Amino acid sequence: MSKVVCIDPGHGGKDPGAVANGLKEKDITLAIALKLGNILEKHKIKVVYTRTTDKYLSLTERANISNRANADALVSIHTNSATNSSARGLEVWTSRGQTQGDVLATCIGEQLMEDFKGVPFRADYSDGDLDKEENFTVIAKAKAPACLVELGFISNKEDNKLQTGNQDEFALAIAKGVLKFLGILYKGGNTMTNTNDNPSPWAKEAWEWAKKEGITDGTRPKEPATREEIITMIYRAKKVK
Repeated sequence: MSKVVCIDPGHGGKDPGAVANGLKEKDITLAIALKLGNILEKHKIKVVYTRTTDKYLSLTERANISNRANADALVSIHTNSATNSSARGLEVWTSRGQTQGDVLATCIGEQLMEDFKGVPFRADYSDGDLDKEENFTVIAKAKAPACLVELGFISNKEDNKLQTGNQDEFALAIAKGVLKFLGILYKGGNTMTNTNDNPSPWAKEAWEWAKKEGITDGTRPKEPATREEIITMIYRAKKVK
């Protein structure tokens, strides 16, 4: 039986969430949530969304959607805000006490720290793990292991660049964390969306040349290569005239 994951894009409809710098939290959360769901579905996971459009839902109804689906995990996606515009960084929250939600939060939080090394991660290790704890309604009322992810501060212009320009990377990091929690191997390459199929600007010219010459198949430009892949690419490159 396939696993079920409930994805909750925070806010929606008449509730825009945090608003700053021309951005609305509800728009950012929905965009990332849909990308996240797409990745999980590629891994044969049944995805249940609390919303897929700009729709208002009460916090309790969001938890109820997860509960009715008998979800194996719930991830609620949000952006933070502060009156101090210099405040920035990522956070993961669970309900109070030690639960499987803490394990889910750790899997996601560690992946975010790995993939966004230059971004502050606002962890709380006082109880031995990285998540912060509060009985937010959505995660507290969910029967499934649940966590709430804060993807930067909408009130901070540096974090805004991530929220608008790195939505694919946020979705991928969360997906890898969820998959690890569920014990499912992450599959990259052609079994995934093209999340990582855009080379960095400095590598684009060389990457396009390598694709044209048949040195690489053009997938996974930012993923690690195995030794056999490296040897094969060197072998193909030496044959280019």
